Amino acid sequence: MRLRLNLARWLRARAVILAGLVLLCAQIAWMADLLAHSYFRQDDFGILDRAVASRFSWNYLMGIGGAGHGHLMPIGLAISWALARAPLYDWLLASVVIGVLVAAASLALLRVLVTLFGARPAILVPLAVYMFGPLSLGAVGWWSSALEVLPLQLAIFQATSAHVRYLRSVSLDSVSLGRGRWRYAIAAAAWLAVGMASADQGALVPFLLLAITAGYFVPGRWTHAVRQAVTSYWRAWLSYGVLLACYCAVFFFQLARSGLRLAGPGLASRLYQFAGTLIGQAALPGALGGPWRWLASGFAQASPPTALEYLSWAVAALVVGVSCLYRMRAWRAWAILAGWVVAADIVPVAIVGFGTLPATSLGAQTGYLSDATAVLALCLGLAFLPLAGPQAADVPAPAQAPAQAPPRPIPRPVLVVTLLAFCAFAVGTVVSGQAFETASPAAASRSYIATARLAIGTAPRGTVIVDGPAPATVMNPVFFSPGQGYTSQVIGALAGPARADRWTLTLDGVIAGPMTFDDRGQLRPVTVLGPASRPGGCRDVTAAGTSIPLDGSLYRWPWTARLSYSGPAGLLAVSFGGTPNQVSLPSGRHVVYVPVVGDGSTVSVQFAGRTSRALCVTGVTVGSLHPELAGRAIPAAPVPG
Repeated sequence: MRLRLNLARWLRARAVILAGLVLLCAQIAWMADLLAHSYFRQDDFGILDRAVASRFSWNYLMGIGGAGHGHLMPIGLAISWALARAPLYDWLLASVVIGVLVAAASLALLRVLVTLFGARPAILVPLAVYMFGPLSLGAVGWWSSALEVLPLQLAIFQATSAHVRYLRSVSLDSVSLGRGRWRYAIAAAAWLAVGMASADQGALVPFLLLAITAGYFVPGRWTHAVRQAVTSYWRAWLSYGVLLACYCAVFFFQLARSGLRLAGPGLASRLYQFAGTLIGQAALPGALGGPWRWLASGFAQASPPTALEYLSWAVAALVVGVSCLYRMRAWRAWAILAGWVVAADIVPVAIVGFGTLPATSLGAQTGYLSDATAVLALCLGLAFLPLAGPQAADVPAPAQAPAQAPPRPIPRPVLVVTLLAFCAFAVGTVVSGQAFETASPAAASRSYIATARLAIGTAPRGTVIVDGPAPATVMNPVFFSPGQGYTSQVIGALAGPARADRWTLTLDGVIAGPMTFDDRGQLRPVTVLGPASRPGGCRDVTAAGTSIPLDGSLYRWPWTARLSYSGPAGLLAVSFGGTPNQVSLPSGRHVVYVPVVGDGSTVSVQFAGRTSRALCVTGVTVGSLHPELAGRAIPAAPVPG
């Protein structure tokens, strides 16, 4: 009997923590289902390709161009380097890594919520909003995004927890201001370093800590509280500032070395369109369980129904209004959240530039807001919950929270509306999650990589493979600089150093059986698509030269001429409205490929052989290289995704 009473007492004392762990188990199960419908895509292949080809060095970890794609993310690159040493493109292993990071971040949030507000049941609301909010789906299901966002969120939670413990270890009335327990300040600084090494937004976390400190741990008006917070805890801010200065020095030095150009936002209208779409179409609906519908043409691009989008604006305004009505300082939490979204998610994109993509299309990308879900959870708690009193601190002399009037009791109708709003969030989360899995292009990517892996393994040794753009569902070249987004970058590492396969962008000379990848990952014979000569017959080509008419014309561009011939060995000169290009021919019956630059509808050829015999040209085609869909494919059928 006594054992049962002790067990019941133990469970009651830890009911909130246990409920949080139950939510964590549910989150892991949900994330596992999401990851089962996800796969590597876009930036992931570039990062892993560079990881395979690089040594573990400072230059690799601090690379901003190339694998970094404009971001300083040494922690993510280190994880990718280790993952690339396992079987390449092992999504199960990548999913395990993502799952560990998700669980660590959620546990860290539970810890900081208990630190801030105590182990009260209400903290489960911001915990659930963070764990199941649809805004994080794009980050969890996209490897390169998860490598940045999840360690950053973990660092935000851990740094906030350690910083709050440091604040409570310092008495504002003490003669030795700011001395406190330095182990907390050191821990906060260490987690700040982790955040900065995870993503560019990590540089903003010290300012987040300052805003929370001045807003909720120092009495008085916010502007006065900022000065008081800086002077009272100056030793902690000094350590954070030194760390931030070192990070900025490294970042801007590496940025200058990378050669990346910051285009800027361009027209102000594009900046307004991006910010308006990001907030109105992605942020507000996403914070309330939306967007309920995603664009199938993109990835994690919100496309909420118009009525639900407008309704989310009204509900968000109602939530903010209710919190400000019943808690005096709630508006500060929403100001902190808005400031983070502007500084971390809008300004960086504006500095880099929008490129050629529509600003509204970029604004619908919820991946830009993934980092904000961590700040949303903290600010949701700060807006609605009172800070834990001294009895919740683990030190004997904590800093008192500023005196303020106790919150007025919330009327029953408001509680009912709040419960209904949370239920609507839960339903919206389920709907948004299912819609996200349906719109995900993971099946195409998974099938493409599995098929290409099989093709590389069974293709004849020494096969010449013509490089070309990868399918848009795998690595769309539109989003990358020239030379990136090609099949050699996605598939080339699968061949391994022992194989003799050779990748080329052009064909030049007599090459037996060149192949190229189609959009499904199969290797197929190469063909030239474009205007061709009249079929049949033999055109004798000598040193005097001859012109061969085509059945169509082409504009000026680099093309490939494909000639079928038979005859003696010699030197063939081919021109297509431009400078002739020479190629050596072996004797016999072959097909020769000649790169040409020009335009028109006639090919001029000259042949200088070792004998007086003429060269017999039986067919000419000028155009671009493509897979021959009617040719034999390796493998015969694509591997299902």
